[in-house]
Amino acid sequence: MTFIRYTPEQHDVLDHIVEHDGILLVSAGAGTGKSFLGRQVAEALQPRTALYTAFNKGIVTEGITRFQGLNVMCKTWHALAYSYVKPTQDIQDISYTCIKENISYRQKFLIIEAINNFFVSASTDMFEFMEEAFPEDSSGPGKFSSAELAIKYIEMMIAGELNPTFNFLLKYFHLMLVEGTVKCSYDLVILDEINDTTAVTLEIFKLIDAPKKLGLGEPHQAIYDFLKLANGFEVLSDAPVKRLTQSFRCSTQIAKRIEGFMKKEAEPDFDFKGTDEPVKNGKFLYCTLTNAEIIRAINDRLVARKGFNLLRKVSEIFAYPMAITTASQGKQVYQKVYKFLEDEYKEYVQDHPKGQSFMAYLLEHVDDQNTKSAVALLLSLKRQNINLFKLYADAKEAPVDLNYTIATVFTSKGLEYETVWIADDLNSRIKSIRDNGGVQTHDDLVAYRCYYVAASRCGKDLRNAGALSKY
Repeated sequence: MTFIRYTPEQHDVLDHIVEHDGILLVSAGAGTGKSFLGRQVAEALQPRTALYTAFNKGIVTEGITRFQGLNVMCKTWHALAYSYVKPTQDIQDISYTCIKENISYRQKFLIIEAINNFFVSASTDMFEFMEEAFPEDSSGPGKFSSAELAIKYIEMMIAGELNPTFNFLLKYFHLMLVEGTVKCSYDLVILDEINDTTAVTLEIFKLIDAPKKLGLGEPHQAIYDFLKLANGFEVLSDAPVKRLTQSFRCSTQIAKRIEGFMKKEAEPDFDFKGTDEPVKNGKFLYCTLTNAEIIRAINDRLVARKGFNLLRKVSEIFAYPMAITTASQGKQVYQKVYKFLEDEYKEYVQDHPKGQSFMAYLLEHVDDQNTKSAVALLLSLKRQNINLFKLYADAKEAPVDLNYTIATVFTSKGLEYETVWIADDLNSRIKSIRDNGGVQTHDDLVAYRCYYVAASRCGKDLRNAGALSKY
């Protein structure tokens, strides 16, 4: 029999969930043994039926191995909803081509966005939701308003006249639980990464019939606001919260620097302790804020004739700058999510001031970090006479080096490396916030959280972490 030594914080969690029913939240810092603790909870309770779930498929896939030998079913929320809704049609994303009315791509984009936002929301009333989504909406004679069109296409999914989306399944499952048309019961439910989930999954989490529910995550690592995700620590604020602050990944020195940075500049309640035996796995991570910075790093590795490892498909990483390039030539954009660029180009042709480039026009009308980074990348490549599409082709054929990973903070979250290089775009973001007087907005706070997540991927050797230089 293996003897397991728990930290006092881990003991506190185990004692509480054994002795008390209801929801328990565990705020677990980076590398503090959150996944290990989930397994120990299941070992202690020995449930006849249990569910381990998360928004991210990769996390759930890892859970299958972690909970082996226990009565724990590991499923994503989408897979769980699918098993109850049992759709008769294939699952497909709703795209511009689904909307048949003769309206602009921009209006179609807003309708699709509203539909998706409703599906992942806590709302049970699509009519009220759409009225709030389009408060000043009006339609001319014989025309549908945007709110009416959004409702029309939701009703088409319900009637089986339009292929359902994965998020439609979540909302439908949510409504089935609210109305009591299905019953979903377990002895234990574990929701991982509860800081980055959707409002609808938190509603489902509350509605599932289970005496014991465990939410694992950390509010300081809630970084996916751009995906319209919700922070379970805020939504379930009435639930008791236990904290894990002892990292088994980061060295004592690195953890101390991260703690000073976060505690003094962003979140005063931040506590993070390191270990004298940090991770030493020989792996290197070049960690960025944007895909544009990944492309720069790929080019550097190709020039040096060295391999690299990516955590996402090359086509996904290059998609936005390639779509901008295509649209700037007046050509059709093939990626559905970037079809709006065709409309932006048409408006640019009609309205742009003399001498203004499409890139400059785009920066004025699409104000987000990804657009700024993608445009900056394209201008940089142009100055260097580097063809984006040639770079893309070379990246697809490049040798793979599993010990050298290039990834954004968002895709590397949850992973660990002996060495981490903080990319300049992360350092620049923090410098910009400091130059403007420190954290002023929620977006500023998320930027600090991103830096924390990036730095805490590191076990032993943290490089180019300029934002931590005074700590």
